[in-house]
Amino acid sequence: MTYDLLQGLRVVELSLFSPDALGGHLADLGAEVIKIEEPPAGSHTRYAGALHYRWNRGKQSVLLSLKEEEGRAKLLELARTADVFVYGLRAGAATRFGADYETIRAVNSNIVYCSLSGFGQEGLYRDLATHGWAFDAVSGLAAPVIAEDGLPRTPDNHTLVGIEAGGLFGALAVVAAVRKAERTGESQYLDVAGLDCALAFRATEFDMRTNGFGDMSMSGYVRYQYYPTSDGEYVMLMALEDKFWRNFCEITERMDLFEQGLKIDQSGAADPERADLRAKLAELFSTRTRAEWVDLFISHNIAGAPAYTGLDVLDDPHVASRELTYDQEQADGRQMQLFGSPIKLDGARFLPNRAPALGEHTDAVLNDLS
Repeated sequence: MTYDLLQGLRVVELSLFSPDALGGHLADLGAEVIKIEEPPAGSHTRYAGALHYRWNRGKQSVLLSLKEEEGRAKLLELARTADVFVYGLRAGAATRFGADYETIRAVNSNIVYCSLSGFGQEGLYRDLATHGWAFDAVSGLAAPVIAEDGLPRTPDNHTLVGIEAGGLFGALAVVAAVRKAERTGESQYLDVAGLDCALAFRATEFDMRTNGFGDMSMSGYVRYQYYPTSDGEYVMLMALEDKFWRNFCEITERMDLFEQGLKIDQSGAADPERADLRAKLAELFSTRTRAEWVDLFISHNIAGAPAYTGLDVLDDPHVASRELTYDQEQADGRQMQLFGSPIKLDGARFLPNRAPALGEHTDAVLNDLS
C-alpha cells in the first residue's frame, strides 16, 4: 500500500533530473504529484538509469508543450487546483514558460511555490550550467583523486550528496510552508539550492572547525576504529566509554588491555603504546567472523557495528528485517528491486505505485479540468 500522510495534497511539478526527488518524497508520503513533461520525449530523467523509477514513482505523467500558448494555459489551470508548485529547472526558464512565481500566484493566491535548482535563484553562479556532481565538488564532498597519469579525476563509488539532500530539504520546506499557507491563507515562496544542501551536510564540520573545536575525525583512534575479521570482512569497535571498553576486555579475557580514560587514543599518532594496542586488537578481531563479533557486542553491551563496503549491506539480517527494498514490475515491463522509504508508518508497509509511463495520465488529468 502507499502511505497516506499527505493524502489530499496536490502538487504540480515542473522539473528535470535531481529536483524530481523533491516531488518524489512528497509522492512517497501520499501526495498527488502531477509531473509535467515536454513532448515528445518527456523528462531526461527517464533516460538516466534507475533514477526515474525511484524519483518519479507514484506520480502522474502529463504531457504539455510549454512552448505553445495552449500548453501554458493548461499549466495555469493545473496550478489553480494545486496546493504546491515545484519548479526544478534552471533559473530564468520559469518566466519563458509562464511558470514563474508571480504568474502562478496570480491564479492561486495561497500556493506554495518551491524552486529547487543547482545554485539557487540569486548569486554569482545563478546562471552557471551544471550537473549534480558540481554540488559535491564545490562543497568539498567529492574531493578530486589524483590518477596514475597525475591528473585529477572524480572519486570512484561516490554517492552524490547534493542531489539527494536537495530533495530532502525541499520536501521539508514544502511541508512546513503548506502548514503556514493553511494557517495564513497566503502564498509562500521557497528557494532551495543543491549546493546549499550539500554544504549543509558539512554543517557540523564547519561549526566545529570555525569555532575552534577541531573536527569529527576519528582516524587516529584505536578504541573507535575499524578492524578486519576472520571471514575477510570488517567490524567497527566503538568502545570510547570505559563501561563499553571494560565489557569488551572482560568478555574477550583481555583485561591486560584495559585502562580507564582515553589516554591511549588521545596520545600522539606515533605513540608506541597506541600502535601496540592497535596491533593486539587487530589480532584479536581476526579470531571471529563479523557476525560473531556483532552477536558478542549485542549480548555483552559493547558499542560497535558491522561495516560494509558494497551492496551486501542489503543482506544484513537487521537491514533486511527493516524491509527497505521492494520488488515491482515497471511500466516498460522490467522487474526491478528498488529502495523504498526509510520512514516507517504504523500499520502500513511502503509499496508505492510505479513510476508512470510517458504521458500516461495526460487525458485523465486534463479532462478533470474541463
